Amino acid sequence: MLKFLLRMAIGGTAFAAFALGAVAGAAGQSVSALPSVDLNRFAGSWYEISRLPNKREKGCLADVLDLVALADKNDHLQLVTSCEAKNDYTNVANADIKADKNSGGGKLKVIYLWPFSEKDWILAVGADYEWVLIGSPNHKELRVLSRTRSMNPEVLSGIRQKAASEGYAIDKMTMTLQTGK
Repeated sequence: MLKFLLRMAIGGTAFAAFALGAVAGAAGQSVSALPSVDLNRFAGSWYEISRLPNKREKGCLADVLDLVALADKNDHLQLVTSCEAKNDYTNVANADIKADKNSGGGKLKVIYLWPFSEKDWILAVGADYEWVLIGSPNHKELRVLSRTRSMNPEVLSGIRQKAASEGYAIDKMTMTLQTGK
C-alpha cells in the first residue's frame, strides 16, 4: 500500500508539473507593444470589428463604438465606449487612458473606475492609423478597431495573424455586428 501511495504521489506531482508547464507556456509568451505611437492620432471615432469575449462587453450585441478625445495632459486620452445591448438599450462606459512612462505610447493604462486599471498595449496600427490592434499583456483582452464600420477581409486576416504571433487565441475572437443605427 505504501508503494502504491508513493507512486500516486510521484505521478500526481509529475502530472501537475506538466500541466502547469503547458499553461505557463501559452500564457507566458510575451507580448510586444509598439515602441512608438502618436497618441494624438487616436482622437476620433473607432468601430470595434472583432474582439476576444470579455466581461465588460458581455451584454454588447452590436455597434461597439469608441470615441477618443485628447485630455488636458500630454500622453492622456479620454475614452467613451458605447454599444447596443439587449432591449434596445445602450451601454456606455467612460475611461481615462494614460501612456506608461518611457513606453513611447505603446503601453497604456486604462482606468474605468479609480483606483482600478487594466493594461492595454498597442500591438499594431495601420500606416494611416485607420485600424489598430490592442491587447492586454496577459492575453485576456484583444480588440481590432477601425475608423470605418467594416474592414477589408485580407487586412483583418493579416491583423489576426499578428495577434496569433503574439500568442492570442484568435480562434475565440468574435466579430462585432455593425448595424449602423
